[in-house]
Amino acid sequence: MKAFLYVPFLVSTVLGGFVSGLNRSFDETELKIIDLHVTMPANQVNKLISMTQISSNTIKTQGAGNIPDFKFEDASIVAKWNGNSETFTKVTFKTGGMYGRSFDKVGFNLKFDKKFLGQKSFKLRPDSGDASKIRTKLCCDIVNRLGLPSIQGGYARLYMNGEYWGLYNFMDSVKSSWIKNNFHPSQKEVTNLFQCKTGGFSFRPTSVYNCENVNDDYKDKSVFKAFIDEVNKARTVSDLEKVMDVNVFLKYLAFEWLVGSFDHFLYYGHNFTWYKRESDGKWIVIYYDFDNTFGNGANASLWNKKGLNYDGTGANRGNQPVNYTFADWENNIPIIRILVHQNKTKFKQIVQDFTPKSNGKYPGRINNSGSKTNTSFNYFENNIENSVKSWIKTKFEVACKNYGFNKNEILSESSKFIPKPYNYAGTSAFNENPNTNTNTNTNTNTNSNTNANANKNTNTKTSNNNSNTSNNNNNNNNNNNNNNNNNNNNNNNNNNNNNNNNNNNNNNNNNNNNNNNNNNNNNN
Repeated sequence: MKAFLYVPFLVSTVLGGFVSGLNRSFDETELKIIDLHVTMPANQVNKLISMTQISSNTIKTQGAGNIPDFKFEDASIVAKWNGNSETFTKVTFKTGGMYGRSFDKVGFNLKFDKKFLGQKSFKLRPDSGDASKIRTKLCCDIVNRLGLPSIQGGYARLYMNGEYWGLYNFMDSVKSSWIKNNFHPSQKEVTNLFQCKTGGFSFRPTSVYNCENVNDDYKDKSVFKAFIDEVNKARTVSDLEKVMDVNVFLKYLAFEWLVGSFDHFLYYGHNFTWYKRESDGKWIVIYYDFDNTFGNGANASLWNKKGLNYDGTGANRGNQPVNYTFADWENNIPIIRILVHQNKTKFKQIVQDFTPKSNGKYPGRINNSGSKTNTSFNYFENNIENSVKSWIKTKFEVACKNYGFNKNEILSESSKFIPKPYNYAGTSAFNENPNTNTNTNTNTNTNSNTNANANKNTNTKTSNNNSNTSNNNNNNNNNNNNNNNNNNNNNNNNNNNNNNNNNNNNNNNNNNNNNNNNNNNNNN
């Protein structure tokens, strides 16, 4: 599965149906902006503003993790989206983020009293260092589409007691409620979820001190320490597979390198959680916070102290991180030797797959001590064109060169790739066999869109009950148009496939099927 190298095609489709068919709880907000109207007592808002006066020097001297948070547990929020409105009371409103707290626009964490969009815990992040404001959303959509256990992303406008505070990235958050909602553990309390947010986690014995149990009532880390000890005892991939979901971890590592993140495991060692899955007792990693990606903040000086790579290369890395190999990028972490450098075939397969107010101040800039952020439209536009898009194009070429991939083949198959949501009920999200039969069952009163499979030798079987299905497969040059009209379980699916030979077998009970397959050869 060449999913990770489908990123060039992704940019042209992310504003279209890129995440369609994943059954995400955020789907109804796709291409929409949520309005969040927060109400708090004036004295609490003043306290919030007072506690957010944090400079970059404060972060350096005290440490981001040692600065107290503002927290108010009795806020109310009216959420408006897509013509809908819902009121939430007893909402916990808290400052959030780590190093980003030194910017003038501050991030927040929200905990609702009941579910909203299928979740209870959310993050509002200004991503002040990302002028494009698209990196977080883009990365969330990529990992969603690739079938990794992952958070979802969108956008929200924040209003505080009627005052507009600006546009934020809006994401769900990996907390106990998230685990319960997705993994459905039998135990009432989630005690095996650890968040690594302060930096330095690398599976070395001292790494246990870099992560904290998300459940404040369970401070004990013995089970997490035992996990780290087992990893350090491992000598082979098979040893590691006994204690962790290696497939998920490897795919996140490949994702890190390809999108150019230095803010996760391979370099800084933070912004992820580890959860011990109840179904098989294995630990699984879940990433979050994606603003430092696609070249944002990636300076060659970060690697000045590294020295040579594990494999002896790296003497002449150069000053363009986008050109770095995976060995250049990772920080000589012991577990990477086993998983990647001594398992090159497996890793290669995975890479292959895969405006101001009247007073002159901008909305939401409440931290007067923080660094000011550039908000001009030209800066926004240039960052997308010359940073995000440029990174994607160059890294695509670097990956193809490093691993001997055929660029035309990948560009062709990118338009036919089928997104796979993570199977939280199972033990793994991935099927490594390219010739796999995928069965999709649609019951009465259910609407389902089935896209053509990206694998050329894949058979897709769809069973529909009491439905009329019309499938039209047309080939266009780098355009995907999906129009779904569902009336009384009538599904019209328009899928655009490039250079694709698929066998679609539709077994229908009490159905009328019209299948028109048109295959053309187009250059993307």
